[in-house]
Order: sequence, then C-alpha cells, then structure tokens
Amino acid sequence: MIRFPLTDLLNQQECYNFLLDILHPQGLCCPYGHFLPAGQCPHMGDRAPILDYRCRECGTVFNVFTGTVWAGTHYSCAKIILILRGLTQGIPTLQLADELQCDYGTLLNYRHLIQAAALRNLDRSPLVDKVTEGDEMFQNAGEKGDPHRDPTDPPRTRANKQRGRGTMANDRPPIQGVVGRETGEIRLTVGEDTRQVTIQPEVESKTEAGARFYSDESSAYNLVEASGRPHGTVCHSQHEYARDDDGDGVREVHCNTMEGIWTGLRNFLRPFRGVHKGYLAQYVAMFEWAHNLKRVTLGFLQILITPPFIQLPT
Repeated sequence: MIRFPLTDLLNQQECYNFLLDILHPQGLCCPYGHFLPAGQCPHMGDRAPILDYRCRECGTVFNVFTGTVWAGTHYSCAKIILILRGLTQGIPTLQLADELQCDYGTLLNYRHLIQAAALRNLDRSPLVDKVTEGDEMFQNAGEKGDPHRDPTDPPRTRANKQRGRGTMANDRPPIQGVVGRETGEIRLTVGEDTRQVTIQPEVESKTEAGARFYSDESSAYNLVEASGRPHGTVCHSQHEYARDDDGDGVREVHCNTMEGIWTGLRNFLRPFRGVHKGYLAQYVAMFEWAHNLKRVTLGFLQILITPPFIQLPT
C-alpha cells in the first residue's frame, strides 16, 4: 500500500480552532473551570498554535488538551484530526499508524480510550418504534495480543469452529441487537451468552411496552409476549424467513432487517483481522454510533474527547 501523508496539506490553525470548538465550546478554561481572560499572553508558545497558559485564579498551567485523552501528546492538531477521522471510520490501527507515521502501540491506546468513551455514552433509551426486530450474532473474538504460555490455554485459532451456541467463554461472544423499523435505529449489546435470563432483560430495556417484536424461534424470546410486547416469530430451521399473518399481502413477520445489520457489523469488524473479546464491545459501540448518526457531528466528537473537568467554580 502506497503511503500518502496528509498532515502537511492541512492548515494547523484551522485544525486547532476546530479542536478548540469541540473541547471548549464556551471558551478555553483551566481544568478547574476558570476561563482564560481575553488578551492574556501565553505562558509558553513553542508549539504554536497549541499555546500553554497559566491560570490567574489557581496557577495551573494548561492548554487546549489538558484533561483530555490528548493531554501531553506531541501530535500536531492536523494529525489529531486525521486520527479521529480514522477511528470514527473504522480504519484499522496498523493501517492508520502507517499512514500517519505514528507508533502503533500509542495509537492503539488512544483508540481504546476514545472507544471506551463512545461505549460509556451510548444511547440506552428504549427505541420509540412501534414495530421492532431482535436477533443475535456470534462473533469470533479471542484474546488477541495476550501471551498464552499455559499449554492448557492455547490461543484462539482463526475461523473458530466451536460447535453450538457461542459464548464469551468459548471465544464466540454473542451480540444481541434490536432495530426499529420506523427510525432504523439500533441498540447492540455484547453479552456472555444467549440464555433467556440474559436476552429477556435486553429486549425489555431496548423496546417500549406495547411495541410489536419480531424474532426467530429461539427460546430466549419465549417470554417477550408476557412482557406486554406482541411477539411474532419465523422458524429459520424450517427455512421460513418471512410470513404474512394479517393477510394484507405484506410479509411483516421477519427479522431480515436485523440480519442486514449483522452484515454491516461483520464488514465493519473484518478489516481488523480479529478483535480482543475484552474490547469487542467498544468496536460494536463505534459501529452503533456510525449506524445511528450516519454523519459525524460536533456533539459526537465532544463525547469522544471532551475534558472531564474536576470541578467548576461556584
């Protein structure tokens, strides 16, 4: 793959202004919330446009990245923008590190910090749709990168052929998903298994009472009807994939929409050539954000890298 560095083609000041708007929409301030007075001279300016200031209230030296995942970084503003772009688009870490001439381990650490923020801030409110679908997907994910010196604990081989339903323990963690047919929004969760005691609470938390719910014939969904959600199923084992129950000529009983979401998720995960199961939920969260938003927004970027202020002045 030919390298094509872009950092020299981007205006550093414009990139700085963009990051400043994300991290400090009300204006630059120190980690304790003391705003920078207009016209104050910088404490240090050797990395312009990134300038260090000394707070006149508490004496703290800070810059635009203080308190964020980028605190202490030597990356330029343009490189940070390109890293954020690559992470939100799902570009593999090795490819991104090679293109931007970054250290792979450092970039991977940034990826996990940023994706952890995406996972923490997922919208977990129930879907407002009156018709929803649910399904599970099993994703091969072992302990990529972890040493396996114990002969009784061999590393996972590619194309895991473990028979039966996948679990977190056998390196085929299940991902339970619900999609709304009206909004198209999804709610995804990486779980330990697909037992009824695990799946039922997920359905109840992701849908509103009274919403019609369609799934396959899995016994994990047997109590959905009892929870106040009209439930229809198709029997995939009998090669049934869609059925018309109300006689209007439309085969409304199916979970094909959710099956299509799984195709998109697999395509999103495939370029990574394997994901550690401990971080799988982070990657799934990034896919969920991308699917529901469609386009990067200022609010989304604020969620990923906004500074967690220790306290605000009273």
